[in-house]
Amino acid sequence: MFGRFITLLIHLAYLNAGHPIVIDGLWDDWQEVPVAVTDPAGDYNYDDWAELKITNDDEFVFFKISLHSEETLLQDWNNFFLYIDADRDSLTGHPFRGLGAELTWHFGYRTGQYFDQNGITDLWQNDISLRQAPTVTSTDFEIAIARDSFPLDDPDSIVVIFSSFYDTGDYIPDNWGGVVYQMDRTVVGPAEPILLEKEGTRLVSYNTHYTGILEPDRQPYFERIFKALDPDIIALQEHSEWNEIGDIISSWFPENTWYQGYTFRDLVVISKYPIINQANLISSERTMCVLLETDDPVNPYLLILNSHFSCCDNDDDRQEQVDELVQVLREWRLNDNGPFDLPEGTPMFHVGDFNFVGYREQIETVTAGDIQDETAYGLDHPLDWDGTAIIDLFSRHTHKRMAYTWRSDGSSFNPGKLDYVLYTDSNLSILKHFVLNTLAMPDSVLNELALEADDTNEASDHLPRIVDFMVGDLGISGELILPQQYILSHPYPNPFNPQVIIPITLASKAHLQLHIYDIHGRLVISLADDVLPAGKKLFYWDGSQNPSGVYIVHSQAGHIMQTEKVILLK
Repeated sequence: MFGRFITLLIHLAYLNAGHPIVIDGLWDDWQEVPVAVTDPAGDYNYDDWAELKITNDDEFVFFKISLHSEETLLQDWNNFFLYIDADRDSLTGHPFRGLGAELTWHFGYRTGQYFDQNGITDLWQNDISLRQAPTVTSTDFEIAIARDSFPLDDPDSIVVIFSSFYDTGDYIPDNWGGVVYQMDRTVVGPAEPILLEKEGTRLVSYNTHYTGILEPDRQPYFERIFKALDPDIIALQEHSEWNEIGDIISSWFPENTWYQGYTFRDLVVISKYPIINQANLISSERTMCVLLETDDPVNPYLLILNSHFSCCDNDDDRQEQVDELVQVLREWRLNDNGPFDLPEGTPMFHVGDFNFVGYREQIETVTAGDIQDETAYGLDHPLDWDGTAIIDLFSRHTHKRMAYTWRSDGSSFNPGKLDYVLYTDSNLSILKHFVLNTLAMPDSVLNELALEADDTNEASDHLPRIVDFMVGDLGISGELILPQQYILSHPYPNPFNPQVIIPITLASKAHLQLHIYDIHGRLVISLADDVLPAGKKLFYWDGSQNPSGVYIVHSQAGHIMQTEKVILLK
């Protein structure tokens, strides 16, 4: 066994390297990270490890853990332990399977301990800047811990063991002595900045934390944020007031006419476009909608759904709410049984604080229309007009490779993605999207935008989500023409078997990323990730090794992202 351990150390010395990982619950950025340890299936009857990857950037050390066993929740419902020996001295720290661990962390209890010569210090997530994703059940998780947090103290190397059940579960690695990871000191560099400059129409979704936008102490933070963002449509959650918000927004943007909708429970929409209809949609009053009349000559209407689903461990309530919402949308579209007339093909955004911190099935319900309780709420119903799922938009911070939208440093829960933007990609094209976190922005950018570093941190425990878009009618024009640096045309044939052709036209030389995802957001294959010259390109994907189903073609050049859906029929 000792010889096997030495071999492992030598192997890892050549495998480690820094990588620009985004903590967002997507896995394409992990493709180039070598596997540190694999673990056989069936060597433990419960939570059974499958694989461990480790890498780092300039700020964080990253772990990706995978399970053979069924899905679980990382911030709850488990007894996963992480042991890190930060000085590689087995005689210091907490003794565990040949390690002297300075840091131990219990994921299910959301607590940890730091061991040094002075004793034991209890830790919370903010003490180590713990970031992890996803916030829903999964068999794969990514974790980030700050390298300069005091339990690690920016080490040159660490030794790691994960245990699936206290000190008696499945271990990865199985061998005593753990797995050694050597920090790569090569500079990875900061995230590529996403500029706040608006492209197209801008929608901002924001949980303002107990109507905070009206509080005199917090209102200046919100004013600076909204002025910097310059929105056209605003969807607020946790805003229970109904009388003042329209006047406040109008005072910040006096050159525009603003239309204020009704406040349904704690949900309201304010818009530069006229609100021609609005309604509560579900019995709990946790989803409302407005129909806007836009200035688009082809498709003049836009439907905004604004939701604030039940919080925390109320999984059953959340599932009932999203099941009922799909039922309402199904009856509205198929049988004209809705709160008002909805023109067929109306583009739709569904935004808000969804509080998805439990079962993954709730995401599948609000995107694919997969109703869990069909006895009570009827059959499934696809939520895009073309018979496919609507798209869950994954956004990151403008200046940091993080995607969380909620953060409370005094909480035991680590930051996570609670706020969502979903959209019908059959008739909407996304031009830019991001999460605003002023704490992560450099002073030069803050000064240019008249922002202050603490603005988003003091305004709310949620961060605003921003999406720039344009409306198109694919059924009429056949192709959505974008005044941007590239065009993703319709893949053909569609449906296909086994090969589909994906045309992309670049107006100029650009770094193009082209990936295929399954309907659950898992990466299937990367077709391009390189700087390409201008011109029309044809990319081919052979799906012969993949099951029948709906797949998402995701392309990005610069900050502009486009998607298309393709159907593999065998």
